[in-house]
Amino acid sequence: MTSGETIFDQAPCVPSGAPLATVSICAGPGEGRSIQLRRAVSLLGTKAGCKLVLRHPQVDRRHCVIVNNGAHVILRDLDTRGLTIRNGLKVEQEFLEDADRVRLGPWELKLDVGQPRLPGASDSPVVMDLEPDPTVLAIEDPETKKVVKLSREVSVFGRGAGCDVPIDDREISRVHAIIFTYLSKPAVFDLVSENGTFINGKRASFAMLQNGDEISLGSYTLIFRSHAPHVNGTAGHNGAATLRPTPFDLTPEGTLSDLIDFSAESKLL
Repeated sequence: MTSGETIFDQAPCVPSGAPLATVSICAGPGEGRSIQLRRAVSLLGTKAGCKLVLRHPQVDRRHCVIVNNGAHVILRDLDTRGLTIRNGLKVEQEFLEDADRVRLGPWELKLDVGQPRLPGASDSPVVMDLEPDPTVLAIEDPETKKVVKLSREVSVFGRGAGCDVPIDDREISRVHAIIFTYLSKPAVFDLVSENGTFINGKRASFAMLQNGDEISLGSYTLIFRSHAPHVNGTAGHNGAATLRPTPFDLTPEGTLSDLIDFSAESKLL
């Protein structure tokens, strides 16, 4: 892959064959509305640029993310002060299941998670080759050569003390970016940070990562290290194939209408 094929201006749309997640608002402004989460990453918070902008004092600027990695839908709290609640319990990171309830401030969201199948998948499934070892994701400090393994499915980078990789740099947002595995390959997503995330010198909202890539957050640079499994697609007469990232529709009907803003703070104070 070239860098142009791996760096996106938006998180790519989830391909067919991956789980389909839909959020229904059960309480709060927008009650009764259902929103399909078509992207690989959906950011929720008060900051402009989030998938769901939920304006309320109990909701952080970057409050949580819902990540669709192609096999599972994952809810990750972003070191919030207002907390993310799933089925009545505080969340750091959880795999979401159908009919789960998530609360952020005054909003209660119901998750519908469907599990579609690729055509012909029963005969020719997508095969994951994990030889010789499963995926290991890590980051290396180029100055100290210290290597830190990323042990969570969704690892958070930022200035906040509760991040998986805390970085003491004022140019870095409190929660700045996440690294996770998407379609069995490592990827990075910028959390609408103030100064951006750069991969090998190019600004990226979302990028697929390769071993040795330089990740720059503010003035701080890390080296990405990975031993990732190879994914083989056994495309045949029945059409089964490897799931691949697909750029998100950048038309007004795509990107712009996909960002939803519930500006109802005055009604909630």
